[in-house]
Amino acid sequence: MKNCLKGKVIYVFGTGARKITHIPQAIREFTIDGARVYTMMSDTGRILSEPSLSNFNIDGNTNVLGYSKKGEELPLEDLVLVAPCTFNTLNKLANGITDTYPLTITATSIGAHRKVIIAPTMNKSLWSHPITSESIRRLEQWGCKVIWPNITPEKVTMIHIEKIADSVYHELVKVKYDSKNVPIDELFKKLVSVHYFEFRKVGRELSDTDLTHGSAGCLSMRVNGGTLVTSSGSQIGSLSEDELSLVKKVENGKIIWQGKRLPSSESPILIELYKRFPKVDAIIHSHCPRITYDPKMQKYCTQEYIRYGVFGEVDKVSEIIERNNGFAILRYHGEIISGKSLDKAASKLRKRLEEAHEK
Repeated sequence: MKNCLKGKVIYVFGTGARKITHIPQAIREFTIDGARVYTMMSDTGRILSEPSLSNFNIDGNTNVLGYSKKGEELPLEDLVLVAPCTFNTLNKLANGITDTYPLTITATSIGAHRKVIIAPTMNKSLWSHPITSESIRRLEQWGCKVIWPNITPEKVTMIHIEKIADSVYHELVKVKYDSKNVPIDELFKKLVSVHYFEFRKVGRELSDTDLTHGSAGCLSMRVNGGTLVTSSGSQIGSLSEDELSLVKKVENGKIIWQGKRLPSSESPILIELYKRFPKVDAIIHSHCPRITYDPKMQKYCTQEYIRYGVFGEVDKVSEIIERNNGFAILRYHGEIISGKSLDKAASKLRKRLEEAHEK
């Protein structure tokens, strides 16, 4: 959706970690979509070579050097992104330390209950330090979103920049696709009436078994007239009838839908999967870290990160789904499981969780 961030103000707080060189890619994407970005660096973040610093000279981005005694004020932020976030910065934020301008800005945002996203990066020893998990838990309790890093046997590094960008989009605009809502008719009411209890039952089971949680993931079903899918932001474990939407078709790149709430942000890839696999009648997208990040399960994982909420990603995952009885792990993005019904798809997903934890 073009200009989906129009009118949004994003502060980017960068540190001296090497992955800071990836941040201009996200800033460029935000500004292209209409956001005003204000980038500020920690003291170590400023120790960049001139060529690296020049990458932050992006139309729509303002490099903020620090507090000005002249009284210039930054516009009120919609979101603060701290990336990459070092061990030092993470623990200062968790302990309310504001000894630099960016830390003061971020602490103020946390205190004002505005959106804050944190993307940690550090060496393995510091990641294993007891205070790291304690600080993450505290920041999450305060409402911050902490994006788990890429953890391998050798290192712990900031997650892919596309994942970080997608998290910003999800926090600010929920869905990225273009859409058109059409009036509810009797067919839609009948479809909801017939299928709602299966959605609610399966959603509760998935939540109770920690296969997904909160508003993460979605449930969908092929029906007469389109795809019935949980709405964006719906609580999977306690669905109401108003949290079901019907995707009728895609017209000139725009999703045509019925219901009271926008279809799931993952609707584009669901639509493409149903088209690719005409015999599939139900697809679940879950978020279960015990599967997503389990080393034994990486054989089911896509090579590339799957961008959220956009068309054109299906080729990255369809071969894995076909090869593994309707199952795939989207790298850093959860699971896809298909079946002849939601019940059967959920049963297959539970077996994958058992597989992940077999001794």
